[in-house]
Amino acid sequence: MKLSWSSVLWLLMWISCSLVRADEQPRWVQDVHYLASDELEGRLTGSEGARRSREFIIDRYETLNISPLSALSGYTQPFTLPDRKDRPVNGINVVGENAGRDAPYIVVTAHYDHLGRKGRRVFNGADDNASGVAAMLEIALRTKRQPMQCNWIFLASDAEEHGLLGAKAFVGANIINKEKVFGNLNLDMLSQPGGRYELLVSGVSSHPQFAGLANDIEIATGVRMNSTDSALRVGRYPVATDRTKVSDHAIFAEQDIPFLFLGVGRHNYYHTPKDTASRINVAFYSTMVEASWQYAKGLDALCAESMQADAVGQPAESSGYYTTPSSRKRSLR
Repeated sequence: MKLSWSSVLWLLMWISCSLVRADEQPRWVQDVHYLASDELEGRLTGSEGARRSREFIIDRYETLNISPLSALSGYTQPFTLPDRKDRPVNGINVVGENAGRDAPYIVVTAHYDHLGRKGRRVFNGADDNASGVAAMLEIALRTKRQPMQCNWIFLASDAEEHGLLGAKAFVGANIINKEKVFGNLNLDMLSQPGGRYELLVSGVSSHPQFAGLANDIEIATGVRMNSTDSALRVGRYPVATDRTKVSDHAIFAEQDIPFLFLGVGRHNYYHTPKDTASRINVAFYSTMVEASWQYAKGLDALCAESMQADAVGQPAESSGYYTTPSSRKRSLR
């Protein structure tokens, strides 16, 4: 079997990163190791592991000075909704905000629940979706360290595996008027390359200003972007599904709220006990976290453009995230 130079490079980076102790890894990798540990027993909705996951996320919000959502009495939003088989499910979302600006909201979502355990087998859910939660926490940190122009909500949703119930509860409660939401950035499964070494980006057609964003960030970061609303055939999953409906962003889309969904798609570890922190590709995942941050920055810039256009009564131009080719890489620093 012949390997391309890019595949060899990724392999060498993965080996070198794998030799580093967990407590010497980047913040997001350490977070994945905790959230996907056997101690949390797969974070099944309603379990002790789910409760401890919430405690961890709330502690991080407090440390980062991410405030409770003003419309809630604390960081949590309990809910009861029927699952796909019409059985009641009790879940608890964890919600924080970096707000206070006279501006629309960008809602970052990442579900923290997974499948729990079956007998002695723990479904740790490292990629699905400890990786998304850890990336969301990193974005929350960076929105506090850098000047942002729009308001931010960080929704760690529960019961996604039961039918996107946490997102349904949040959007359905109308906690934030949907007219005040510029868009949703949904992070779900970011740490396994699955043989493609690319980031699947869905939702670029959900808002005219999103056109070209994936291409701009691909050029600036060197990460290959695959803008698609259909899943690719990967490993043991031969059937393509509509990627606009496979995760929490679908609930925002139903309310005509623009969205961007970032993920790697299904792979051979998906929904198996092999989805462990020890198997994440650290180099690839770190690149995906950085790309996710660039999408967050891009949404903030486009949100600001939209505000300026509204102020003068003109439609926002779909001019792309970066103003000139020469400024692309500099603007990411």
